[in-house]
Amino acid sequence: MSRTAACLLSFALGIGPVWADAAPDELAFLRQSVQQLTSTVTELTTTVQSQQQRIVQLEGRSAAAIPAARPSATSNLSAFNPEIGVLADIVGQVSESGTDGEGNDKLSAREVELVFGHAIDPYSRLDVTATFSDVEEAGLEEAYITHWGLGEHARLRIGRFRPKVGKAAPLHRDSLDTVDEPLVVAQYLGAEGLSRTGVDVSGFLPVPWTAVTHELTAGMLEGGVGEGAGLFGEARRRPSFYAHLKNFWDITEASNAELGATSLAGSRDADSNYEVHALGLDATLVHHVTPTNKLKWQNEVYLQHRDESVTFADDGSSTSVSNAPWGLYSLLDYRLSPRFGVGGRFDYVEPIDLDSTVAARDADTAWSGYVSLYQSEFARWRLQYRHTDFAAGGDDNTVLVQGTVAIGVHKHQIQ
Repeated sequence: MSRTAACLLSFALGIGPVWADAAPDELAFLRQSVQQLTSTVTELTTTVQSQQQRIVQLEGRSAAAIPAARPSATSNLSAFNPEIGVLADIVGQVSESGTDGEGNDKLSAREVELVFGHAIDPYSRLDVTATFSDVEEAGLEEAYITHWGLGEHARLRIGRFRPKVGKAAPLHRDSLDTVDEPLVVAQYLGAEGLSRTGVDVSGFLPVPWTAVTHELTAGMLEGGVGEGAGLFGEARRRPSFYAHLKNFWDITEASNAELGATSLAGSRDADSNYEVHALGLDATLVHHVTPTNKLKWQNEVYLQHRDESVTFADDGSSTSVSNAPWGLYSLLDYRLSPRFGVGGRFDYVEPIDLDSTVAARDADTAWSGYVSLYQSEFARWRLQYRHTDFAAGGDDNTVLVQGTVAIGVHKHQIQ
């Protein structure tokens, strides 16, 4: 360090000159340098303070000009927009049947579903499903409110919905394991199951054990059944009633079972009598062979007791007789991998009002085999073969090809 610099540093620190014998001209130089430094620091301090004040002023003007950050009107409204989904079910069918019916021997958009749903408040939700087709009339499939405010485990539904009757009937077509519904469901409850307007309440039974869960559902529906069904009559004025008990438990870590029972009561005609009673029993066993391979065996049987009047005499007198048609199906489905599955189904159903004097068989029977390709949870392709022997006589061989795709929010994802 030079002598001049050392003197300057010692003077600035206030400890006096280092060398007592510094020359008078050097001391004068040091004083002058300190004064210049002091002046420069003062100017810089003034500049910094001025800039800080300017920044504060600019920030104040910006805050006054720009409103406080808050959600826009658009974002507020979007929070109330319903969940929207679209599902398209395209089916091609080739049959030996000579009947030129709609959807027979053609490729058709069998069903396109528009699905809307959203929470009404913390206690309830609205779901709506409208369907369109090039072989059927457009219609309202579902429109119901679900309410959870009845208790800890209870739920209420009111509106048009699919009641919990068995296993296959409550499912939409895109959630079935086969292209078509089981024959017993189609003939007794309707081509797409039993979808009616009504009210039901469901909840888990408060039992002390936890190995098995029990869910009980009971409801009242408007009269009638689905398309092409014969369980009840077409009159809507006389309501029908149903109850369903589901029992589910895990047998092992890889297997679970479900047993269910359904009771149905309704009228065949427009009178006030409930002459039709049906009992449905279902059993499903699911076993995971590996984490990616699953075997499902599903069975349902429907028994009926029908008190109907049949005229025997010329004077119009009648006698009440009991008619008890029944039907079942058994389905075996095996998932070879997350993307491929194979399966088969057997159907047996005794038709209602079958003229036994001309019937060739007691029941319609069918065997079906299918292969499924699960492209993703939003796209699935399926090929199915079905052989049917009709109770009225004759048989039929049918090949069905199905493509099902879904976009948007769809409550029942493709299984």
